[in-house]
Amino acid sequence: MNEFKSIIKKKGMQKTIIYFILIFIMLLPLIIMHKQVIGAFQGTCIADEFSKLEVCQKSGRYTKIQTENIYDVGIDYVVDGKTVGKYLDVDLGGNVILTLADTTLADELLASEGLREISGHFSSFNSKVFGDALIQVQAAYIERFANEAQIITEEQTKAMFFGYLFNQYDGRGIPYIIPVIAIGIVIILLIFKVIEGIKMIIKPEKYIIYGKKTLEKEGNADKAALEYGRGPYLFKNKDIRITNNFIFDTRGYSFTYHKINEASWMYEKGIRRYGMFETGKKLIIKFKDKVGLALPLTLTERKKVMEILRVKNPKIVKEYSVENEQKYKKDPANMK
Repeated sequence: MNEFKSIIKKKGMQKTIIYFILIFIMLLPLIIMHKQVIGAFQGTCIADEFSKLEVCQKSGRYTKIQTENIYDVGIDYVVDGKTVGKYLDVDLGGNVILTLADTTLADELLASEGLREISGHFSSFNSKVFGDALIQVQAAYIERFANEAQIITEEQTKAMFFGYLFNQYDGRGIPYIIPVIAIGIVIILLIFKVIEGIKMIIKPEKYIIYGKKTLEKEGNADKAALEYGRGPYLFKNKDIRITNNFIFDTRGYSFTYHKINEASWMYEKGIRRYGMFETGKKLIIKFKDKVGLALPLTLTERKKVMEILRVKNPKIVKEYSVENEQKYKKDPANMK
């Protein structure tokens, strides 16, 4: 019995470590985008003057800019030879908020008059596409001011530009709160998995299953443990062991075992044969207590296991049919 428990404890340790790692992986984007995560629960930030825009950017919130001054800078965003967006100058208090908007929204904003609104998230100019756009727009403004004989230096012109791209290319975008909630739900589910792994370490007997019973409720545990550890083995691979009296299945995060003489029905499932080749590797074994095993076995392994079951349990039903399915549902203990 102690060997059974040690197997479950090992599985519990593996499960706990794996799901802890997955939790950390899920937390990484939230840690990296912590400003946006916090901002997601603070609602939309309204910026109708430049000082408010800076506050919105620092908080990482979804932002709506309100201004009467929006201009076409004359640079298109082209993907695979097709114009899909336009760069706009959203003027807020004399500052250039460079914005990438999809062509439909850009045309609507440029065609309208009076107070206009554009909303989205802030992006950096790190990528080559956005970085080149910033350089081109700055160069165009420097040239324009020089030609118009305005008394403004190149450094002063560059200082007019807000240091972040206000990205509206993907429409109004999905609020950050949606992926945050989705990631949160996944993390909660993973936490339950970690708790289950810890329980497997603390109380392994709860995860050693005999049919529909746990180890605590089954009287043959010591005998089964002895056969599992010492054999003799009629069949053995990485996950499945068959002894004189029991079938053991150690796949996944549980440990199940059954008495051979309680198997009432077996059949192959999902097998497709193409000459000498086949696909599908399942052997289904149904027991009298309505518990079933689906064992992934090769053709050679299936033949060996099926022969063992025939010899050890001559009364077992050996093929699938609708009639056998109905018989099993009606009286699994007395199939013929």
